[in-house]
Amino acid sequence: MDFSVNGLPLHPLLVHSVIALVPITALAVVLHAVWPAARRRLGIVTPLAGLALLVAVPLTVAAGRTFRRRWVPSRR
Repeated sequence: MDFSVNGLPLHPLLVHSVIALVPITALAVVLHAVWPAARRRLGIVTPLAGLALLVAVPLTVAAGRTFRRRWVPSRR
């Protein structure tokens, strides 16, 4: 699978999205657990963010492996 857009690696963009989405989703999960008003306001957004992370994290790892093979010089 080619993880690039217009010749640029996709990995940095994916890493930044995962780095931003993990703490936001964790905070939303905590709010769901302890604050009923937040549970009503957030609704289905929190589980959908968790599902997005479930897909984004392995995709980011695969893009990172491709990035390393293609862009990082070998240390031999």
